[in-house]
Amino acid sequence: MLQIKPLAAEQLLQILTIEQAAAFAPWSQALFESCLSPEYFNFVLLQDSKLCGYYLAQQVLDEATLFNIVVAPDEQGKGFGRRLLQHLLQQAKMRGCYQVWLEVRASNAAAIALYQGAGFELAGRRKNYYQGSSGSEDALVMGQQL
Repeated sequence: MLQIKPLAAEQLLQILTIEQAAAFAPWSQALFESCLSPEYFNFVLLQDSKLCGYYLAQQVLDEATLFNIVVAPDEQGKGFGRRLLQHLLQQAKMRGCYQVWLEVRASNAAAIALYQGAGFELAGRRKNYYQGSSGSEDALVMGQQL
């Protein structure tokens, strides 16, 4: 059974494992821990109690920012990213947000297509925003009015 539930602190190690396997520039444990405060809304996607993906977002006034959305590499291609993104948009609306922002690597065609399919539009570019072990990459800034 597929479920999306609030992230619990005890799930951080599972999230770190997924992050290390899937991300271009993986977050540190300290960075994840800093997102456990009340202004963030963080959720995990579980398939039969297996943690398969997650997102971390922050609300400031009437805007939300998606900081991280990741699906485990062995679970990609099953629509889990789309489900998480739809959940994020629903949560943002329920919290009174009118705008959602995100950044995505310029070369991440699959994520860009996912975001565009959900109604996000290109708003700008941040040069050399992502710093990974294989170099730097620009970020596309995308937004959506709710």
